[in-house]
Amino acid sequence: MQSGYVFCDLNGKQVLCYTSDRQRVELIPIVSSTTLNKAICLGDLTEMKNIQERFKKAGMVGEMSIVNIGSLYKKFF
Repeated sequence: MQSGYVFCDLNGKQVLCYTSDRQRVELIPIVSSTTLNKAICLGDLTEMKNIQERFKKAGMVGEMSIVNIGSLYKKFF
């Protein structure tokens, strides 16, 4: 179980994870706690906001929110 913040779609049903080659990122539907364990997760909210801006500038992601992963664990499991 991770702690910190993750990138989430605006509906809160998908989290941002690295692909298996660790070269790209993709939104993965939350279907199990394993999905949340694979999510990009950091403990520092300020750093998450900085990374979100870098992803937007690179065109890697669209609109996303930053959510405490603990709330997702409670919501889904």
